[in-house]
Amino acid sequence: MKVRLLTVEYLDNPRLSLATEEAIFNGVIRGTSPPTVWIWRHEKAAIVGRFQIPEEELNLDYAKNNRITVAKRMTGGGSIYQDLGNLIFSIYIHDYFNIENNFVLFYKKLLSPLVNKLQKLGVNAESPGLNDIIVNGKKILGSAGTISSSTLLFHATMLVKSDLRALASVLKVPRQKLQDKGVTSVAHRVTNLYEESGIGILDATNIVLDSYSENLKLDYERGNLTEEEKEEAKNLYLKKYNTDNWIYNREI
Repeated sequence: MKVRLLTVEYLDNPRLSLATEEAIFNGVIRGTSPPTVWIWRHEKAAIVGRFQIPEEELNLDYAKNNRITVAKRMTGGGSIYQDLGNLIFSIYIHDYFNIENNFVLFYKKLLSPLVNKLQKLGVNAESPGLNDIIVNGKKILGSAGTISSSTLLFHATMLVKSDLRALASVLKVPRQKLQDKGVTSVAHRVTNLYEESGIGILDATNIVLDSYSENLKLDYERGNLTEEEKEEAKNLYLKKYNTDNWIYNREI
């Protein structure tokens, strides 16, 4: 399958990135945008899931004092911290797997290529939960996704050389959740891919692209955002993603 490969980045504006995500997804659904893989990053951001509110999930004082932008994405799931030591990637393709609403199959199809690729490179990677990847027992990747009109949006954040102290400081993780994982703090639960394997951002990017090319038969062709996507992203940013109503209230 031919897919557009995007590498545009809004490093200091994660809210615009998230608006762009929705614009691309809508375009793929309508057929005005091609199937797409997007590789991107942010400087410092704390992103909450669609059904979360920041005051419950984040240390907002720490975020403010450390200039970490708070944003909310269109998919559910838990909160994440992102910086230039992360690799973020999104995949927008039609549901040729016939996944429909089977999210166990959804994450299996979208995570197993990457797990298998890492294992072939000698990395002790596995995905024991629904939507995470761990290496040597610690989390290096979290993902989320949605399905609409037979179109998949899958996006993931991989810890490669991230500031784990900032991550542990800005994210509030319930003590029970930590105990369930057998750890006492967020810092003990996560790790960087580089620390476990010596793999940096550039190599991690190639691993992601190669894994989906080999397993999902994606054929990349570098491209740019369309003018329609840019305009829709701008409108979504102004009316939704950059508003307090979207960011700080719970979506039902």
